[in-house]
Amino acid sequence: MKTKFILIGAVFAVVITTAFIYTHREGPVQQTVQVFSDVATFKVGDKIYQIDVTPNETVVDAMRSLASTSDFSYTGKDYPGLGVFVDSINGQKGENGMYWILYVNGTTSANGVSATTLKTGDVIEWKYEKSF
Repeated sequence: MKTKFILIGAVFAVVITTAFIYTHREGPVQQTVQVFSDVATFKVGDKIYQIDVTPNETVVDAMRSLASTSDFSYTGKDYPGLGVFVDSINGQKGENGMYWILYVNGTTSANGVSATTLKTGDVIEWKYEKSF
């Protein structure tokens, strides 16, 4: 019985000593932190716009911001429960079966501008195309 207590005490002492040595280091620990700019790219025809991305920002949020800080412009109508439908971009209105189609990273977006959330590095492209 006495041997068990000595053995348990020795194991406990080793664990505590190891934990102390591991957590107590000499001098400061150096860390390298890389900061990446949270930017997305908007392409409309031959124009390219860069925009800062904020968490949970949608394409329409970014378009509003871009319209207030650059020569980018758009018009659209908000349909409750569905989101914004973009009618025109930079003065070019959808007409005669041609519409502005949203692409995200080279693929037609499965969601509209109100439901598509931006991520750092996304390439948002608006193409003026014949309707589906």
